[in-house]
Amino acid sequence: MIRVMLVDDEPFILEGLSVLIDWEKYDCMIVAKASNGEEAFEYLKQGDIDLVITDIKMPVMTGMELLQTAREEGLSSAYFVILSGYNDFQYAQTAIKYEALDYLLKPVSADGLIEVIEKVKNKKKAAQGGDLADYEKKDKSEAATALFKDELDGMTSGIEHNDKDVINKNIDELFIKMGGDGTALSKKALDVNKNYLVFRLLHLAVELDKTIDQEVVMMYISDNILMSGTEMGTILHLKQFASEYAGYLASLRGTVSKGVLHDIEKELDVNYAQNITLKDFAAKYYVNSSYLGQLFRKQYGMSFREYLNMVRINKAATMLIKTDEKIGRIAEEVGYHDTDYFINKFISIKGCTPSKYRKNGNGQTEV
Repeated sequence: MIRVMLVDDEPFILEGLSVLIDWEKYDCMIVAKASNGEEAFEYLKQGDIDLVITDIKMPVMTGMELLQTAREEGLSSAYFVILSGYNDFQYAQTAIKYEALDYLLKPVSADGLIEVIEKVKNKKKAAQGGDLADYEKKDKSEAATALFKDELDGMTSGIEHNDKDVINKNIDELFIKMGGDGTALSKKALDVNKNYLVFRLLHLAVELDKTIDQEVVMMYISDNILMSGTEMGTILHLKQFASEYAGYLASLRGTVSKGVLHDIEKELDVNYAQNITLKDFAAKYYVNSSYLGQLFRKQYGMSFREYLNMVRINKAATMLIKTDEKIGRIAEEVGYHDTDYFINKFISIKGCTPSKYRKNGNGQTEV
């Protein structure tokens, strides 16, 4: 049996990997889990590990540093698989240099893990000149037996297809098996179920749009699954969240992928003077406001509020050149009710006062 160690600083990913496949079915046994490279390094000193699956970016010691140290010190001959985010492929060459077995892109799929296991089996057979030794299978852990996988998978499927009936049916069955709000479960069992659900839901979002900020979406999911930090919350609360998340995924398939930022840009070009906020647009386009804020900063290099100020000041600059209206009136027309605040914003963006801008633009001075 292949002895596996999982290493990741995100608990939901650690637990998600633990239950993504039936490890025993593929002659594997998870013997250790670590939250950073240093912790994993200590496990490597203590035990016989065949396969290390590790995230690349972690506090204390990164996955790459763990691989490098293990190889340079001759600590372990375990096969290493490096897990990476979307923009980390520059590290692939280093991973290859230190003989990593594979380099997988997050979110990891079940097929990806199975393929890695097959690679390890083939290499071990080649090294041993025969079949792998068959270890005695152990009973599944409390965490595994307490996972309500069928209900959570059913709920996830309902969310993916935006099927309210399937969502509600599986949530009802989940709460029956949990005995209510989950307080009858051990903390470990509750964490396993919560982390598995976070893992599956985040995976759905990333499959639709790999540019999303995974940390923001993960926090959004986690904050809505739990009510008090230790309970699963009420049935109604979970059903409401599931419905909202189904809508969020639908928005990724449709509005976001077709250019929600372009739509917002056009609307701001017309309605810039209104008291409009990022949350207003998030509600209108059915997008999580934190995620929309991340999209804005990634696209324009500034926050939504900074972008709105830029649009307003540009409109004011045009009015200063093309009209004789007083500065106070122009400030109001572009959405500022405090003239001094408008002037300060104008200076920060245009580098001069509105009066000087007008004078330099058409030779007129402000009265």
